[in-house]
Amino acid sequence: MSNKNLFNIIDFGSSKIRFAAFDKNLNEKFSDSIKVLIENDLQYHFEAINKIIKKAEKKFSYHIEDIILILDSVELFTIDISLTKNLDIISNINKLFELLKLELKQIFTSHYNEYYLSQIIMDKCIVDNEKIFEEFPNDKTLANNLKVDFKLICFPKIFIKNIKDKFIQNNLNIINIFCSSYIKSQSYVKKLSKNKNSFLDIGLRRSSIMFFENKKLKFIESIPIGGLHITKDISKIFKISEVDAEKLKKLFNKTDTEFSYKDKESEETVIFKEIIKKNISVDLLKKVILYRVQEILDLTFKKSKINNRKIILEDTELFLIGEGSKLFNNNSFYLNDRFGLKSINFYPDTDAQICKCGLENHLMNSQSSKIIIKKQGIFEKFFNFFDK
Repeated sequence: MSNKNLFNIIDFGSSKIRFAAFDKNLNEKFSDSIKVLIENDLQYHFEAINKIIKKAEKKFSYHIEDIILILDSVELFTIDISLTKNLDIISNINKLFELLKLELKQIFTSHYNEYYLSQIIMDKCIVDNEKIFEEFPNDKTLANNLKVDFKLICFPKIFIKNIKDKFIQNNLNIINIFCSSYIKSQSYVKKLSKNKNSFLDIGLRRSSIMFFENKKLKFIESIPIGGLHITKDISKIFKISEVDAEKLKKLFNKTDTEFSYKDKESEETVIFKEIIKKNISVDLLKKVILYRVQEILDLTFKKSKINNRKIILEDTELFLIGEGSKLFNNNSFYLNDRFGLKSINFYPDTDAQICKCGLENHLMNSQSSKIIIKKQGIFEKFFNFFDK
C-alpha cells in the first residue's frame, strides 16, 4: 500500500500521544496511544511517537513521513477581524472570498509575525450589504460586495518552531497543525441539537473553554490550570506522593460502588485499601476534585468576560472533554452553576475519534489558497517603516 493512500494523524497531548491512520474514505486503518511522562525536552513524547510509528510501519510496510499534527497550548491566541471587498463588476462570490483570505493572510503576516496561524474560521458573511449568511453561500451566488467576519486561531511561533524542529529530527514532516480543543469541539457540536453549547477541555496543565452558538465558534479561552493541579491538590491535602495521588484520582473514574472492598484483589482494590489505611475520606476526596474543577470552570468563563466576550450563557449545555475530564466518565457530579447553564455533562470520545477530527479539518483546509506576499518597492518600504 502506498504511503499516499493513508493520512497519518498525531494528537500531541501533554500526557498522552495518540496516533491514527485513515484511508481516503476516512476509514480507520490503524490507531494506538501511549501515556507519556512530562519532560521539558519532550524526550518521552518522541520515544512514544517512534514506538507507535514503527508499529504502524510494520503493519503497512512503508515508511511514514507526513504527519497531520493536533495540539494545544495555554498560550493559544485568537484574533477577530472583519474584511470587506468591493468590485465594480459582479463577480463569483468564491473568487471574492479567496481574495479576502489572501488579504487576511497578508495582514496577519505583517502585523502578527510572532504568531503561527493555525486556523481561519468564517463566522459569517454579508453579500451586497444585505444578505447575511452563517454558512458560506454556494458557487452560483454572484456579488460585487462581500464582508466576512473571520476568527483566527494562533500559537506562538517559537512554540510551533520547537515542536517542528523535534519532528524534523525524528524524520517526520508536519503538513498541517490544528488546535485540538477547537477541532474536537467543532466536530462534537455538529452532533448536538441545541443552539448553544460549550465545551470545557481539561488537559494536563491547561484548560480551554469553547462556546458555540448555532454551531459557530464564538469564543475560545485557555487558562494554565488542568488535571495536574488536581493531582497536586490531592497530594498536598492528604499528604501522599503525587504518584499515589494520580492513582487515587483515577479511581474517581469508577462508579461509586467501586469505592469499596472487593473479593478480587485487583490493582485498584490494593491501592484503595492502602488509601483507607491513611484515613483518607472518599467524600473529602470528591470535594477536593470538584473544587478544583469548579475553579477551572469559573476562571475560564471569567477570562472570557475580562476579554470582553459578550456571551449569554443561559440555557447553554456544557460538555466536559479531554483527559482530565475522564474523572467524571462514570460518576454523577454537581458543580455550582453561576452562569445559568442548562446542564453539565461528560462527552465521551476515543483516541481514534480525536485523531479523525484532525483529518476532517485537514481535508476542509486542503483547498485553501497559498499566502502570496507582494514584493515591496523602495517607497512602500519607506512608508511602512514609519508606519510601525
